[in-house]
Amino acid sequence: MSGQRGRRRATVQAPAPMVDANSANAFSGYFFAGTMCLIGILIVWYFELPLNFDVTDREFNPLIFVPILFMLIALYSLLKAIRDTLRVRKFGTTTLVCGTAIAGRRFEGSLRSSRDLAPGGDYRVQLRCIRTYRVGGPVVVTTQKSTYKDELRWQETVVVPSASIRSSAGISFAFEIPPDALASKGPPIYEQVHGNVRWILTVSAPMRGLDYYAAFAIDMHSAGRSE
Repeated sequence: MSGQRGRRRATVQAPAPMVDANSANAFSGYFFAGTMCLIGILIVWYFELPLNFDVTDREFNPLIFVPILFMLIALYSLLKAIRDTLRVRKFGTTTLVCGTAIAGRRFEGSLRSSRDLAPGGDYRVQLRCIRTYRVGGPVVVTTQKSTYKDELRWQETVVVPSASIRSSAGISFAFEIPPDALASKGPPIYEQVHGNVRWILTVSAPMRGLDYYAAFAIDMHSAGRSE
């Protein structure tokens, strides 16, 4: 009996607090930028491509634009990683304390910044459901390449007046999740997999210079789950 009561208590236990993804996104951004840059350099080295961009030259090789593309992707990822790093340095970390997210129920919680913020406007807490689906190509792997797109299935925004709260004490929010909401499926981060469903909670506010922003992956459960 005592074991059953222990199991019941474990099922009603609230999820552990989560830390925003800015730091993790910065790390993965630096890694991805470095990988893309390395691939671009290796292409030039392996194919012995001359750095010749004169299209009228007889020795011009159009393959030189392939490593340039990789370099541009690396630059874009690097800029995003730098932005996320600056957010961590400026705002510290944001912690999410919330209940279990279940379709058809009320999902509420509080977001707490490690530093007191002084935004120039109200906080916007947004919850989104995004589904990845295959546009073309076969289900099995062949020479034909599939294309994937993201579909916004549900979205709601809560505006929290910044003048009435301290961000370090908590930015409270509450959402009424529809009963037919899709449950999370697949990894919480973006991945090109047909049918992948991810829920993302973000909080933002206008600030002098870089705006405040933090993101969290929410594990949404299907309706009828017993807590």
